[in-house]
Amino acid sequence: MALILGVKIGDVVDVAEHWIKVLSVDGRYSATLVRDDGREIAISARRLTRMMPDVWVGMGPEPARSRFRLMFEAPRHVSITRRLG
Repeated sequence: MALILGVKIGDVVDVAEHWIKVLSVDGRYSATLVRDDGREIAISARRLTRMMPDVWVGMGPEPARSRFRLMFEAPRHVSITRRLG
């Protein structure tokens, strides 16, 4: 089962020992994230992208221009949390 989080530009999500930040929404069905190591990750609503071993990320259903949903596929033992604030 996938985990879906609502996010906007600038939001940070912790994934295991790493984090990702939403850099931009590039269109209705694509966005760019940046990892804690500086690597940019292009994501899409059409397919999931490998973020790290056993963790896949993409855009969830009903994308919008400024706010959208991140969809994660990962084993249950991988902690995925949105930072508040």
